[in-house]
Amino acid sequence: MSRALRYGLGLLLAALLFPAAASAYSWPIRPFYQPHAIRGYFDDPRLSGDETGFHFGVDISAPDGTPVYAIEPGRARVHGLAVSVLPKRGGHLLSYWHVVPEVLTNQRVRRHQLIGEVEKGAGHVHLAERKGGNYVNPLRLGGLAPYVDDTAPLLRKTTFYSGGTAMPAASVHGTVDLTVDADDPEPFPLPPLEWSHATLAPALIRWRVVQGSTTIRRWETAVDFRAIVLPLSLFTHVYAPGTHQNRPFKPGRYEFYLAHELDTRAWPNGAYVLQVEALDVQENEGEASFPFTVTN
Repeated sequence: MSRALRYGLGLLLAALLFPAAASAYSWPIRPFYQPHAIRGYFDDPRLSGDETGFHFGVDISAPDGTPVYAIEPGRARVHGLAVSVLPKRGGHLLSYWHVVPEVLTNQRVRRHQLIGEVEKGAGHVHLAERKGGNYVNPLRLGGLAPYVDDTAPLLRKTTFYSGGTAMPAASVHGTVDLTVDADDPEPFPLPPLEWSHATLAPALIRWRVVQGSTTIRRWETAVDFRAIVLPLSLFTHVYAPGTHQNRPFKPGRYEFYLAHELDTRAWPNGAYVLQVEALDVQENEGEASFPFTVTN
């Protein structure tokens, strides 16, 4: 099935499903009730200039100058090229970044009122949501909608490291760090051309080790981006040094640690299989098996 056809079917499915998601909120760009392309997911890595950390929102692709509207009503707070709308008690605290503001601090704004335009050179609006003092995933169930994703994460390769140096999977020995390269293809066409190959980080990764029908190491969750933004202190624990975010004409690479200081000497020498599963926020699942041999 072509990408364009999948996109059209996604729009139809979204239109059918949206009335059931009454607690969800609409998009900040028109059309409000159709999904838009996203080029940066929640908890994606951010490594540029002095910025290192987990992405605390989602980047919605939009041409420079695109009008940006308040998703929920409230009182505006303007800080540079960002607008936050403080809700009434119990609502969403939503912030819109890379926006040239059209409102003033303390101004009352209505739902779907114009609050600004995408700044020149940005090509997207960064949407962030806070609840209870924490940034939460806008694409969680009950958040930004409609959003339809029919692509499953891809598990590309695993690597065993000893002292920062990769070792062949045919001869794994000693205490090792274990990583997986995984990404989630963008489900919608991403304009402009320089971002058309952008990929996204999966929302959940787990793994186990088997030998034949015997489970050697039970399922363990290595990554869980489904709820809140992770603290900066975990960044180098989650992302391996080969990681980088999407750049123009260059897709992101997401290398995740599955385990640190895994002692393979606890296992008899022989052939094993590493099984890895990855899910996105809509629970599309990718899975792969990677054989390796312990030679202590």
